[in-house]
Amino acid sequence: MINPKNLKKPRKKFDHFIRYSSLAFEMVAIMALGVFAGYKIDHWLDLSFPAFTFGLMILSVIGAIYHAIKNFLK
Repeated sequence: MINPKNLKKPRKKFDHFIRYSSLAFEMVAIMALGVFAGYKIDHWLDLSFPAFTFGLMILSVIGAIYHAIKNFLK
């Protein structure tokens, strides 16, 4: 007879995989949106130095790390 406790272990590992892979996707999306917004603002203002791209890139990385830590501690 199959033990029901053994059936739950692989599912739990798979749930962790889904949780962390979706967290990674969210982090990449946050950073991509920050860089894209900075790029568009730099082109809209016609700046020679990409100040908004760098600034929003750094802010989006900080925001993505904050989001990851917040979700990781749940």
